[in-house]
Amino acid sequence: MNIAIISPGPFSVPPVNGSSVEHDIDEVTKMIDPEHQVTIYTRKCATYPKSSVEENREFIRYAYKGPTPYLQKIIKHIRKHKPDVILVENRPTYVLALKRHFPKIPVFVNMHSHVYGSTAMISKAKMKKVVRLASGFITNSEFLRRHFMRTNHIPGHKIHAVHLGVDVSPYQEAKLHSSIKKLRKQIGLKEDHRILFYAGRLMRGKGVHVLLKAFRHVSEKDPLARLVIVGGTGYGSNRLNPYVKELKRLSEPLGNKVKFVNFVPSVKMPLYYQLGDIVATPSVWKEAFCRVNLEAMASGKPVISTPRGGIKEVVTHQGSGFIIPPKEWSKELPIIWELLWSAPHIRTEMGKQALMRAKQFSWYATAQGYLKVFENAVAKREAGKQPLQKTG
Repeated sequence: MNIAIISPGPFSVPPVNGSSVEHDIDEVTKMIDPEHQVTIYTRKCATYPKSSVEENREFIRYAYKGPTPYLQKIIKHIRKHKPDVILVENRPTYVLALKRHFPKIPVFVNMHSHVYGSTAMISKAKMKKVVRLASGFITNSEFLRRHFMRTNHIPGHKIHAVHLGVDVSPYQEAKLHSSIKKLRKQIGLKEDHRILFYAGRLMRGKGVHVLLKAFRHVSEKDPLARLVIVGGTGYGSNRLNPYVKELKRLSEPLGNKVKFVNFVPSVKMPLYYQLGDIVATPSVWKEAFCRVNLEAMASGKPVISTPRGGIKEVVTHQGSGFIIPPKEWSKELPIIWELLWSAPHIRTEMGKQALMRAKQFSWYATAQGYLKVFENAVAKREAGKQPLQKTG
């Protein structure tokens, strides 16, 4: 099967400065069985050649000067190298142009969050047309699948939940890295400090303000507690926007107990996770999946998260971590913190369960989920081409 995958365009595949959609494309396609040919259309950048081949993956890169010229170049290439199936990553609007040119090729949309299906990004009329024209949709959680079924009236048989994966190897190998002590010293952490760790974008939906307010109560009871916040306003961006200024104001009374670290590329994150004893993901918006939880668990770290969106499909309450509603963090976080440090065996056991849980989410399983969806569509198309058999 020849599979064409169209990345959104603003970032490259593999990602240079990070970007979750492009990271997913790279990891999933590495695991697609070698009998399938995968063509990945993505943004041209200085880091990579215009086109390249890695085993059964071919990268075709174009300059991105907006979605329309970018997609026009892709359509021109697809016209010459017709694939069996097309997967559009997180841009449902692309389906409309693709189906005008390739009405018989199955086109799927991989929705990574609710954002690009919202009325702020695409009108109800256009989204309705996309739902009709697309062969199907893929989401990274059952929560997101049900969201689109409800808000966009996508029939259940036409939308498939396939969880993302994680490779636990780099996170486990990082535990033995010689530079961990140096990194701790660089950030200003002492050997006896107890570290609560946050990784992700600094945006209101991620609930960093909730974490800071709750951590204040933790630090009042535990003088050894430290909070490390890794991330910027966006992928590769450390812009000091109003929300970041608000976070800095909230952290001022805590002094050096809060350590802000700027954006860190994803390839270096396995090492940074080793700084934390416990990882916090205080999301207040409806997360589609929340990759950080999976990465933290791959590092063998207990996770304290919220029940927002698809998080509960990954984190098990009182198993791999704790699920606490955002409004209860200021009350519950100090209690959980005290429990995990007064009974170290509980923290250790949770870390083991977190790692076991992470191992259940593999990129190979994600790739197989995609292939199953594609193969069914291609088989259906081929069956439609077969002439009717005469009877009698």
